[in-house]
Amino acid sequence: MKLTRQQILLGFLALMGIFQVGDYVLNTMIQGPLERLRNEQESLQEDIHKREKLLADARVAGKKIELWKKKSLPADIETARSLYRNWLLDVIRKAKLQNATVGSGSPATRYGLYRAMPFDLKARGTLLQLTNALFRFYNSDQLHEIKSLRLTPIGNTGQFDISMGIEALIIPGAGKKTLGTGKAKLLVSADSRDYAIIARDNIFGIGVSHQDPMKMTILSAVTSRNGKPLAWITELISGRVIKVRPEATFETVALSGRIVRIEDESVIIETSGQLMKLTIGQSFASGVVTSPDATSAKK
Repeated sequence: MKLTRQQILLGFLALMGIFQVGDYVLNTMIQGPLERLRNEQESLQEDIHKREKLLADARVAGKKIELWKKKSLPADIETARSLYRNWLLDVIRKAKLQNATVGSGSPATRYGLYRAMPFDLKARGTLLQLTNALFRFYNSDQLHEIKSLRLTPIGNTGQFDISMGIEALIIPGAGKKTLGTGKAKLLVSADSRDYAIIARDNIFGIGVSHQDPMKMTILSAVTSRNGKPLAWITELISGRVIKVRPEATFETVALSGRIVRIEDESVIIETSGQLMKLTIGQSFASGVVTSPDATSAKK
């Protein structure tokens, strides 16, 4: 049987229709659902990753909150105010700052998560004394921060009126009645003497003719009181005289140290791990570094 051209054309058209129907069925009933399933699976995987990250972040935050509670002020406001105020006054006393006052305001709630209690500190002292106070502050592992610091030079005396604004945090649930006693790890050195260079460099240019404090600090006299020797250290910049007994410590704008021994016309001091001998009228800049053996031999 011989097919006519018309029959061949109709057969081709029918075959094309079958292909189109098959393609439609493949796309709508097989590939389409599979594609939707793949998209849904990717969306679910992404959602799972997000939830896992949130859970991990929550665990980390939980650990941080527990750590912060240990560093926080006590939850009771009056207890927190009293303890932290006394701690600040102790820092000032150990740094030998003078005329100290510490006030505090009402705590403010921040982000609904914690409370910040403001403190206002005022004192007077040298740059070295302030440096020592700042060292003690930043070496304490508490949730506190200096928000402002203002220094007003008192003429050419080498002293400053100091005004400091501080915030200390209270974390809810901090069931404690004392302050934390841990040491922070923020400072490069754990030895306060390493920061004395701040004062020695006289960064504010306060002093007589901008002279070197080491050259302007001298051993001015050796006397005795009640049968015990006294070394007189005079700061020519400010006119301040410091009278120190053997084994006592001293602090000047130039440096801080300890009187090891007082002789008839000289003293042996220890500063920054070194022993130095000064005779009457001699400045710290011209002191003679000596050895422990030489010092012991003269006892």
